[in-house]
Amino acid sequence: MKDTFGKALHNYWKGDHRSPYFIRRDDGYVDRGSLNDYFTKKLYPMERHIIPYAQGKILDIGCGVGRHLLYFQNRKADIIGIDTSTCAIQTCKERGCKKTKVMDIFHSQFPEASFDTLLLFGHNIGIGGNLIGVKKLLTVARKLIKPGGVLLLTSIDVTKTKEKTHKEYHQKRLASKKYVGSVKIRIEYKESIGDWFEWLHVEPHVLKELGSKTGWQVKVLQHEKSGEYGAVLEAV
Repeated sequence: MKDTFGKALHNYWKGDHRSPYFIRRDDGYVDRGSLNDYFTKKLYPMERHIIPYAQGKILDIGCGVGRHLLYFQNRKADIIGIDTSTCAIQTCKERGCKKTKVMDIFHSQFPEASFDTLLLFGHNIGIGGNLIGVKKLLTVARKLIKPGGVLLLTSIDVTKTKEKTHKEYHQKRLASKKYVGSVKIRIEYKESIGDWFEWLHVEPHVLKELGSKTGWQVKVLQHEKSGEYGAVLEAV
């Protein structure tokens, strides 16, 4: 798979702040993304609510350019980040992130019960791609967590959107027997066009159902009116 987004991030880190990236949905909708957001030192509201639950040894799944790695490193936490993007991991290293690996969580190289806390920030629960994939992701995560450990994640309930374009898209996905929170997108940056891939935004009640089937219990749910939410899942 092309590392289009990773290249965009690395170029931004190297000083190219003028070249935007775009997220194109398969219905033609295009969103101009902000690369600066991935380098901010500030925590987003949902992250601030659930980060205090982090404990012990931490794994950041889909760490990107290391925004959360640096946050925890600066607080002397034991944290490692993984990402499938070689460019993102290279950027992490150049920014001073101490422990990183190019790795696909679905092909984890870590022993079972290696971590006390797992992070899936940035809506990264969506890497599952569909409900079956998210269930598999939660299963893999459960194997990696120690007894009493926690999984911290952020996602969005798309049914809360007020945007007509998005509502119509989600209805079309439902009509084609897709989950309401599923989207098909690709990343575009300069002359590089990424591959199409499926992403999933999980409704809170669906997260609870999938969690109960994979050894997790949702202990905390923090919502915003926009549909954004943060969740703390505890291993049971």
